[in-house]
Amino acid sequence: MTVTPEGRAPVFIAVYSVMLALSTAFVWARVYTRAFVVKNLGADDYCAFISWILFVFFYSFATAGAHHGTGQHLSNILPATEFPIAMKWWWACEPVYVLCSMALKLSIAFMLLRLTIVRTHRCIIYAVTAVTQAYSVFYFFLFVFQCRPSSYFWTQYTGGEGSCLPGDVVVSATYGYSAILCLGDWIFAILPVFMVWDLQMNRSTKISVASILAMGAIASTATVIRFPYVASLADTTDFLYATVDLAIWSIVETGLGLIACSAATLRPLARTLFANTSFLGSSGARCGTTNHWPSTGGAEGYIRSGADDSYGMRSDLGKKRGVTTTVQAG
Repeated sequence: MTVTPEGRAPVFIAVYSVMLALSTAFVWARVYTRAFVVKNLGADDYCAFISWILFVFFYSFATAGAHHGTGQHLSNILPATEFPIAMKWWWACEPVYVLCSMALKLSIAFMLLRLTIVRTHRCIIYAVTAVTQAYSVFYFFLFVFQCRPSSYFWTQYTGGEGSCLPGDVVVSATYGYSAILCLGDWIFAILPVFMVWDLQMNRSTKISVASILAMGAIASTATVIRFPYVASLADTTDFLYATVDLAIWSIVETGLGLIACSAATLRPLARTLFANTSFLGSSGARCGTTNHWPSTGGAEGYIRSGADDSYGMRSDLGKKRGVTTTVQAG
């Protein structure tokens, strides 16, 4: 049996549906670009696709919960037997959300690693990724096992036996999780500025390239907005209504992350689609041939991608390659 989504549930479902539709369009455009335009799928693309699959499960669980009472006041959920079912779906959403975010952050990290061979930059990416993933694993298990047994999270309302961690423990861990994700996003947003700083590009091109690579940080905006709503996790009197804002901004955060990191890979597709127009600020001939990445091949530089103009996203980027010019006396 289900209940009619009322209260804030319709808004909840609408936001989730928009985020799913937009992220689906961008992720599939990314897959097409990398598989058929650039012809070079990489680890970042696979991670983005895995994140999208998990995002679909996240959406499915959340909307299922909305049809059992999520977004409504406890007193309005009738019959009352629907409440623990909604709590069960809410519990299922959180671990999937964490796994989805983990795959998304890995995708961004792999994308940046494919673009740089500067040791300092690579060390920063590895360090941020290690900290983010480690805390995510900790948070995942904390949430899954916050109650003993785990099913007590929803059976406590139907006479089940068990125990749960104090609400402030989960709230504090969630604050820590959000802060680490936000910090990681901003580091990955700032890093591309230094990655293109010494490249042989004009200033406007540098700004354009750095902005595209830093788009993944857009998700951190939703993370910041979500902070005030984290405390609602400790609300035991009207949980499904109190946590609606937290749930909405969680899916906006993940959806924006998928959209942004996928949009950063779509320039080759755009250049192909508009090769015969003046779109993107260049003539038809230039759109087909211009490549702003320099041809430096040393260990301290960046490597151009060649004719595909895919912003240097090469699977062999870690190899020291370049052009050697030999001059012989005549």
